[in-house]
Amino acid sequence: MRVAVCGLGRMGTAFAGVLLDAGHDVVVWNRTAGRAADLVARGATEAPTAAAAAAGADLVVLMVFDGPASEQALFAPDGITAGAAAGTLLVNASTVGPDESSGLASRVVATGLRYLEAPVLGSVPAVLAGSLTVLTGGDVADAAEAAPVLAAWSHAGRCRHAGPVGAATALKLVANLALGVVAAGMRDAVSLGEDFGLPRELVLDTLASGAFERVAGRSRARLGAQDYAGAPFTLAALDKDLRLATGYAHRPLPVAAAAAAVTSAGVAGGDGDCDIAVLGRGTPG
Repeated sequence: MRVAVCGLGRMGTAFAGVLLDAGHDVVVWNRTAGRAADLVARGATEAPTAAAAAAGADLVVLMVFDGPASEQALFAPDGITAGAAAGTLLVNASTVGPDESSGLASRVVATGLRYLEAPVLGSVPAVLAGSLTVLTGGDVADAAEAAPVLAAWSHAGRCRHAGPVGAATALKLVANLALGVVAAGMRDAVSLGEDFGLPRELVLDTLASGAFERVAGRSRARLGAQDYAGAPFTLAALDKDLRLATGYAHRPLPVAAAAAAVTSAGVAGGDGDCDIAVLGRGTPG
């Protein structure tokens, strides 16, 4: 398939690279220039605008930070909807709110295109391994049409159709709320270990074999090296997802609210671009 990938952050770049490896004809675009050189060297075509990327594509993948960034990429004068042919399927893999996704879908459909939301569970290593979990929301036939592209990211994982547009983004927020609570809890657990005078490596080893297995396990190498750059999942992204999730709740979520306070404080302290492992440093003494 000829696939346009719009948005070349770490995840979008990984998406495009895996699609190239799978034999697809890939066109890429990013709002900030200079991120496509490696992909072009591997056979991708770089487009000057989102509209140019979408022109002639069988399917367009959008992977940007949030709802406003999605809106800009889609509906700017040189955006995706200005270039894609009528009937083209847009797959929005960005994490946005359910009502944001529904609103984007309505506007996309009004331009003659089709819209499938497809947020994912997992980060860059899972993309490269093909082990992402992909959550789709929209028409079942559109999800089936997108399957050859989604399979490049999830052939060793799974695709789950959640229902109509909005359902998959809601499910993604539920999953990331749980992740945020665990990540913030790891921060407190590490801090308590420090208060007891326990070596951090011993604390992390213990957490990695217990309730915090996923987060503590993935964080150990970064914490040992004190290296939080090149994040597959940044603290700012987790903070955004937690604030989205708690904002949609119809009743108090005190644990999630406390986790959001932790991530927001980290972002305010300058750690927004760091990997979420940065929470494992614990709290200031």
